[in-house]
Amino acid sequence: MSKKTITLAGLALAAAAPLSAMAHGTLELPVSRVLNCYNEGAERPKSGGCQAARQAGGSQQFYDWNGVRQGGAGGNHRAVVPDGMLCSGGSSLFRGLDLPRGDWQETSIVPTPSGDYTFVWRATARHSSQYFKYYITRDGWDRSKPLAWSDLVEFASVPGASATSDNGRYHMTVRLPSGKKGSHIIYSVWQRSDSPEAFYACADVKFPGDGVPAPTVGWEDRGPLVAAGDLAAGTKLTFRAMDSTGRDVARHAVEIAAGSTKPDAWAYQLAQKVNAESHIFRIGELQSRNGVASVVPQTSAARNRVYLSNGYPGYRFEVDKEAPSTGPVDGGGSGQGGTAWSEGESYEVGQIVTYEGRRYACLQRHTAWDGAGWTPASTPALWRIVR
Repeated sequence: MSKKTITLAGLALAAAAPLSAMAHGTLELPVSRVLNCYNEGAERPKSGGCQAARQAGGSQQFYDWNGVRQGGAGGNHRAVVPDGMLCSGGSSLFRGLDLPRGDWQETSIVPTPSGDYTFVWRATARHSSQYFKYYITRDGWDRSKPLAWSDLVEFASVPGASATSDNGRYHMTVRLPSGKKGSHIIYSVWQRSDSPEAFYACADVKFPGDGVPAPTVGWEDRGPLVAAGDLAAGTKLTFRAMDSTGRDVARHAVEIAAGSTKPDAWAYQLAQKVNAESHIFRIGELQSRNGVASVVPQTSAARNRVYLSNGYPGYRFEVDKEAPSTGPVDGGGSGQGGTAWSEGESYEVGQIVTYEGRRYACLQRHTAWDGAGWTPASTPALWRIVR
């Protein structure tokens, strides 16, 4: 294996394009529409909602995932964010997020026995916060129409001083409204206290629909398993579990076979490995049956999220990707495979691309910035030829 190893931090995102100077944050748990689309891949998103949003508003809205904002809100959110434009924060730059569709990627939510859930805002710039407000759609809301303020009911307002700040994130535990089932939108507002600026986020969520009591032992959503791009056969994936002090307590490793190089396949392979070995973390989709919560690996990479057992508060995870260093590599098991390399894209370790009739494996996670000239043929530190 190559010594060129890349680490993906738990709750971390794929390599980012340049961010707007005025962009500062979005809801991460449950994941906002804009952040989910960015995680899927801004240029080629997977879910129907993100694909339609890109067609309507372009890909830049996803690269600027932390810029859904109004600079002069000052608490007057209904005045600056009109009906039908809530998910875009009233900005035409993010108009794709307002599309009323039934195929936005949803975060499964199973509350704790007391009905609580930990919300997380990811911030690329810290600010003094006045409050974080949370709304949820009314039962029976019409999802065929763009979201309006009349569709929402406020269920929590968290003072900024009550949110804990950790590594660029604001955490807060909130009591969820009781009796919610099935699909809903949670709408959140982050209002600064040192400026009239406010940030807005739509998160598509799904509550257990069977009406059973919340499980006595649950799993806390710790973010998506970011699965972007084909990997080279032989790539080693290591899921690392760390305690609250950052000490490794477990490692779960898999080597990607030639038939499992696509994101859906290798994410599923890693999820099966972790779920078979770990009592701390699970990877997949959270489900509730007869009052028992379980996390089930999914064959669609976009549906796999990482969950932490409630018995291990403060634990976190990382995923190391180590590309093979020598020998032939077949990204698709047939001598073919890989997407065409292009500027402006972000690439993962082990990802296969084609360029000028040759195939290359990525050695270091990076973004091929426009104009930088970082082609696979000219940057051996980033790419190596495979066959």
